[in-house]
Order: sequence, then C-alpha cells, then structure tokens
Amino acid sequence: MNQTECVITDGKKQTTVRPASLIVFLQGKMIEAWDKTGQVYYMIFFKNEYLTTMKAHHVRRRSFLEKAVKHGAVYEAPHPFIGEVLSDKTSFPKRGLSQLRGKFQSQHTYQETARMLTFFDAFVSKKDLFQDIQSFYYQHRRTGQLFLGYRIIRVLMDFTPKHSWVKQLANDMEFSTFKDMYQRMEPELWEKDPLYMEKSCYYGRKDPENAAQLLRFLKEEKRWVDAFSLMIDQIQREGGDAYYDELLQWLHLYYDKEEQQLILNDLYAKVPSMKRLPQDLLSIYLSRHDLENTLRLLQQHDMSLNEKQEAALEDMLEKMDLKTSGARLDDLPLYIASMYDNQPRKAEKILQLCVNELLSDRPLQDVITWLAPIREKSHASPVLQQLEKMKAYHDDPEKQRELGEMLYDFNQLDQAVDCFSWEMEMNTTDPEPVRWLSKIYLDLGRDAESKAYQDLYRKMQKANA
Repeated sequence: MNQTECVITDGKKQTTVRPASLIVFLQGKMIEAWDKTGQVYYMIFFKNEYLTTMKAHHVRRRSFLEKAVKHGAVYEAPHPFIGEVLSDKTSFPKRGLSQLRGKFQSQHTYQETARMLTFFDAFVSKKDLFQDIQSFYYQHRRTGQLFLGYRIIRVLMDFTPKHSWVKQLANDMEFSTFKDMYQRMEPELWEKDPLYMEKSCYYGRKDPENAAQLLRFLKEEKRWVDAFSLMIDQIQREGGDAYYDELLQWLHLYYDKEEQQLILNDLYAKVPSMKRLPQDLLSIYLSRHDLENTLRLLQQHDMSLNEKQEAALEDMLEKMDLKTSGARLDDLPLYIASMYDNQPRKAEKILQLCVNELLSDRPLQDVITWLAPIREKSHASPVLQQLEKMKAYHDDPEKQRELGEMLYDFNQLDQAVDCFSWEMEMNTTDPEPVRWLSKIYLDLGRDAESKAYQDLYRKMQKANA
C-alpha cells in the first residue's frame, strides 16, 4: 500500500502533505512530509501508534530526530513501508503535547509515556520534557515502586545523561541491585523492561544473538516494518543468506509484486554487491513485464538467463511499445545482437521496431551508429542493409522514389511524403509517386488529401493509356 497524500487536521484547518521518507528507529517512526509550499512536517509514531504531526524548520542537534536520521533506517518514497505505517488512514490530527500526553498516558505505562516524550526534543524545550519525565519518577516513589522508578531513571540516563540529578540517582546505592541486573542484561529484563532490552539489543545488533533476540521481540509485538527493517539492516551488515531468505518469505506473504519490487530495489541500492539479489529482481521485473528495469539490470550484470526467462524477455521485446514502455533504446543493441545467434528472425522483428522509433527523432547517421554492435554480429541483416541504402540514396535526387519506399517501410510517413513529392515534381507524367502520396495520406488519416491524389492518379493513368 503506497499513500501519496495525507491530510493533517488542526482544528478546522486542513493541510495536505506528501510523504517523502520514513525513518525507523527504536520504538519511533517518523514520516517526513512536505506541503505544496515546501514546508516540512514530521508525522510521529510510537511503535505502530500515530501520535501527532510537528512542523519543522530544522533538525535540532543531538535530538531524537537527528539520532534517528543518523542511526535509523531511512526509506524514500515511494516505498511500501510508508503505506504500512500510515495504514488505511488519510486524515491525521495534530495534537498539542499536553493533549497527547494525557491521551497516551491513559493507555500506556509511565515509562512508555516518558519514552514517547523523548521523541519531541527536536520541537519542544528539553527542560520541559525533563520535568515531565521526572514527575513520573516521583509518582512511582510515592507509591513505593522502586523498580518502576528506576526504569524512569534509565530513560533519563539516555535522554539527559549529564544532568546532575540523573547522575546522582543512577549511582544511588538504593538502586544497586537493579543496576547490576541491567549491566548483566539479565533475560528477565525482557519481561520487566522490554524498552531497555530493545534499545540494548539494537545498539548491540552486530552480535548475532542480540539481533536474533530483537527480531523475535519485534515479531511478538507484530511490528512488521521494524522487523523487516532489522532484517534489511542485517543483510546490509553481513550479507547473510538466512535473513535474506526470511525477508523474501515475508515479502511474498505481505506484499504484491509491485511492492516487492520497490522493497528489493531499495535493498539493491543499499547492497548492490549481494549476489542473489539481481536474479530475484530480474524474476520480478520479468513477471511484471518491466522492460526498462530488465534491460538496465542486464546491462549492469553479466547474468545468464534460463530458457523461461529468455522467452519472457524476447516476448516483451517483440510486443513492446517503445513510446510507453519506458525502455531506453540505447540499452537494446547488445541484447538484440546476441539474439542473432539463435533467433535471427525474431531479432530482425525487434530491430525493425527499434529503428522505426529511432528514425522518428534521430538523424539517419545516428541510427546507423546505434546499430554498430548489430553490424558486428550480422552483416546480412536486411534492416541494416536497407539503412545503408537509405544513407547512400539520401542526397541523390535520382533515388528519391526508392528512398521514399524505404522510409515508408520504416513508418516514417512524413519523410516519405517529402521524397514522393520531389519525385512527382521531377517526373510530372509518372503516376507512381502520386499513387504513393494517396496511399501515405490515407495512412496518416488525411482523407481529403488522399482522395485528391487518388483522383489525380486516375486521370494520369487515363492520360497515359
């Protein structure tokens, strides 16, 4: 699901924005979006839950947002993960932080609320956020919940590590047992403080065990974009087949072919050296009849196609409409040349299509230059021989009829009209150029001109009888 526009509502005011990128980092997701004036907005999510949208003029240094851009996963639009995060919603309310805190706190723990508040230090005073989070610690102290209070201290150790109050409490003997538990990363912390364990495993994800634990946790929470991002991150780091195989399985389950292509294209841009990826992309391109990307990929890699893939590609080439396919004509000669070994008739048919298109907007000599790889492979190509004749006849006034007939064969009707008009002027008693002009104007849909030349042709035939 790819969403191209969203509406941000602020009371009665509505602003339409276009998502530009998605940032995935720890429990946060930020979608950068732009309105029609170029103003930047950040749509902010906690795990899978939409929070609010903030207008941004710059990214504050050392803020959560800056860390997310630096250390998180970034996906440029269009990307299926953006649609996954936005879900089916099209309208997103802008909430003030006090309103957001009240709503969020009613459904989440103090620790989750504290963590959520740290997302906003790019937009709100860090001092105000600190005081809000500090109040949660005191709430737990008043009820004698020491461990829950220490969880808040752990949030603040990440948020304001140099604050004297934070440093003092972090080293307080009262919390020494908890501190030891965190330093050892005891497994029970997955139950007691999953936010901390997620963060620790994320920053320690170079260790395969940490990465595996984190992936299990993300799946349990059904945070699929986070899980897929971790798999992609591990593929980038290690090039591991295990994570790549699992990612493919999930992509086939969750996304259609177009979405799979977008995700794997993004992965290919990040890990172009991964050996299996080009073949998997090629299979998708062929299944989607994406000629442009197929040719680009074949040009970039020395790839061998199996019989089924070759048949699919040749079928695409044979049926392509170059005006709408998006394929770059300059990518074609080498592949067409290779077809002359086994399928010269099909190669000629495809070559004819390409030359028809090329002659519409390129000089004849440029087209002949374009044919160089094919000339090396097949001097006997009828298309090539015809173009060589056209070159020889181009400036010969005695050969304009022959040139016109060849231009007609290549569907260059306007140029053919010029040739036969010249021939008609040079040979005023010959009805043949007139017959050709009637035929070409009929093909061009210019019925009146066609009929006029047809009438003239009949008169000339009678006169010559």
